[in-house]
Amino acid sequence: MTIFLLAILAFLAISSLFIAIILLTQAAESSPHTRIRKRITILTPGSPVVTAPLLKDSLYSEIPGFHRFLSGVQAAKNLDLLLDQANLNVGVGLFILLSLSIGAVAFIVLVTIFNQPSGLSVFGAIVTAVGPSVYVKYLAQKRMRKFLEQLPDGLDIMAQGLKAGLGLSQAQAYVAKEMPDPIGTEFAVFMEELNLGLPIGEALSNFIERLPIPEMRLFSTALSVQREVGGSLAELMNNLADVIRERFRVEREIHSLTAQNRMAAWVVCSLPPVLFAGMYTLNPKMMSEVADTNIGWTMFMIALVLELLGIVIFRRLLRLHI
Repeated sequence: MTIFLLAILAFLAISSLFIAIILLTQAAESSPHTRIRKRITILTPGSPVVTAPLLKDSLYSEIPGFHRFLSGVQAAKNLDLLLDQANLNVGVGLFILLSLSIGAVAFIVLVTIFNQPSGLSVFGAIVTAVGPSVYVKYLAQKRMRKFLEQLPDGLDIMAQGLKAGLGLSQAQAYVAKEMPDPIGTEFAVFMEELNLGLPIGEALSNFIERLPIPEMRLFSTALSVQREVGGSLAELMNNLADVIRERFRVEREIHSLTAQNRMAAWVVCSLPPVLFAGMYTLNPKMMSEVADTNIGWTMFMIALVLELLGIVIFRRLLRLHI
């Protein structure tokens, strides 16, 4: 392997990483209007009996064959929903190709530059390819959390607008206009669907699909009940905002009371990798000899699986639903 070829491979790996970071960053910074234009399309002609769909199917790829293939895969639909939840203006096809390219470059780098075994290189390539999906899921969860923190203020704004004599649509439009992302963006998409003629029930279903949190289901139920039986919607919004704020207060109190247990769990989970790194630093020859044998490689894989299983179990034990 010549130095020139190694330099080319290293350049490709670094370039792919930078391209992935730039694409995800630009997508995350896309404006709410860009996301609305992506999701909302022109009205399709309908009959007076059967309501025609207002929204076209998602375009997963600019390549027709690849789009048809992804349209029949449920994982592609879930990934498209995850990208919407993270507010990323990236197509499913481009995201998949980008993830596969990063994994392929990682495999080439591990085999050629670092001279790693094929099994370890494949494992590293799989982890690298899955990395963007994990990052997008993290962005989606972070964004939903931020939406939930903004929801009480949005409900208060709607309640004040209703008390001032505004209609429900006008109050929601004011939230969409005045509040930042994510609540402003999501309410803008919701209002745009209503303006295009989508029934409020379907618009609320789409809203809940984009933000599958209990508070949104409660908000949807409150609107449905109020439309059927009437009542003071402003008071209902204020009560819902108070319930969400109280939930946050109880959640923070529980987190403060369980901080010691969570720290102990992280320390226990961190001991195996720290111990492995210390042993490799003190005696790399011994660890390399262990890794070269089938028994040693099997032990490393079992230890890794048990470590990941322990992290998952600890997270489930310490996760509190309020």
